[in-house]
Amino acid sequence: MKQPFVNSPFWRQITGAALGGALALFGMEAWKRRGSPLALAFLLLFVLCLALLVWGIVRAAARDTEREQQREITLVTKLLAERQEGFAFYPIQDNMTVEVSDLCQQIRRICNRLLLTRYRLQSRENRFRFIFANLNEGFVLLDQKRHVLSYNHIAQQILGIPDESENKLVQEVIHSHRIQEGIACVLEDKDFPAFDTHLPDGRIFSIQIRLVKQEEPRRKCSVLILVLDVTADRTALQQRQDFFSNASHEMRTPITSILGFSEMLEQGMISDPEQMAQSVHIIRREASRMSRIINDLLFISKLENEDEPTAAPPINVLEIAQEIKETLTPDMQERNITMEISGGNFQAAIPYSHLHSLLANLMQNAVKYNVENGSVWVRIETDGRLLRIGVRDTGIGIPDEMKTRVFERFFRVDKGRSRGVGGTGLGLSIVKHLVTLYHGSVSLDSTLGKGSFFQLTLQLPTPIAPAS
Repeated sequence: MKQPFVNSPFWRQITGAALGGALALFGMEAWKRRGSPLALAFLLLFVLCLALLVWGIVRAAARDTEREQQREITLVTKLLAERQEGFAFYPIQDNMTVEVSDLCQQIRRICNRLLLTRYRLQSRENRFRFIFANLNEGFVLLDQKRHVLSYNHIAQQILGIPDESENKLVQEVIHSHRIQEGIACVLEDKDFPAFDTHLPDGRIFSIQIRLVKQEEPRRKCSVLILVLDVTADRTALQQRQDFFSNASHEMRTPITSILGFSEMLEQGMISDPEQMAQSVHIIRREASRMSRIINDLLFISKLENEDEPTAAPPINVLEIAQEIKETLTPDMQERNITMEISGGNFQAAIPYSHLHSLLANLMQNAVKYNVENGSVWVRIETDGRLLRIGVRDTGIGIPDEMKTRVFERFFRVDKGRSRGVGGTGLGLSIVKHLVTLYHGSVSLDSTLGKGSFFQLTLQLPTPIAPAS
């Protein structure tokens, strides 16, 4: 702003010179006329001019100080507009007035507090963003007008939300009519049931839509869309349903046979001794089959309750394999199947029931599902800590689409043949549980019509020693 003429330095100099001249004139006249009546008047004029000159000097100095402060405040205002909180790190000039310097110190303290608050808020926001970005659950937050406020990458992937969708209407970024219906429902303060969505890769997600109410002072409402991965829960539920369905079906067949033939014998409908003996044989066979199913189920249940391998004295692995081979010899001779066992001449600290179940289920399946004049190879190896078992056969093989399901309970590749050879459908499930218990792995390589090769590895708790 332009300075008024009366406040200009030139006018102040003219005024000071005039007052100085008048002061000198009145002083001289008062000295010349001392003792006369006019001396007092000239003395009063001298004092008045002196007072005016002093007042002008003080006033000019105050105005200079005021203008200097105004200039400094203008500079500080400009720096604040340019640097904002960064003003806290700007050095204060040494030649500033005391008042402006104190003001700058106060502003710097305020800027420091603002910076600290901003850093804390930024740190908190970064933590929230990190947590939300790494959640296994997806979320989308909407305002009352259905604008997208925030979302994470899981929700973006599952719901197909495009990039940079903040502040857009939800119907523009999410094209699910079910979700739109749920949003409208919860905005009317009504309950909306969760529903599942299935992805092509087999994953299952539960979509839940809730109304989130903010407390005082605003009492605003927001809509929260949760995307929860329930694949494991739904799979476990389906497996339980399949298990009970398969178990009841497997138990119903032998029970039906036992009840049917026992009623016929009780009512005397079978009188021929040969038919009577055959009926008793069927009842005993079906009872034995049902007993094997129950024992296998109890064994699996026991394995599920074990977290770590059980300590046991060392046993000779090769002897267990030869023992199982002897029990399978009659079936192999009947169908002219040969079996070769290699390795295994060492002692492993594993319970007899665990090792026997592993080898027996693999070797029995290799014989049961083999062809006439087929062959079976069993290889048992160790490196001192790991126990490796491989069983290869020349049997019927397993189709590719069924390889991932052969370890399920009661699953059968060929149900008719499985029941014909007396299988329970639990053998490979037991193998899978034992491998998991010993923190191992199991793999299957099979070609339909050419045979199968099962290979598993167990991590035993103690080193394996050579057999004595």
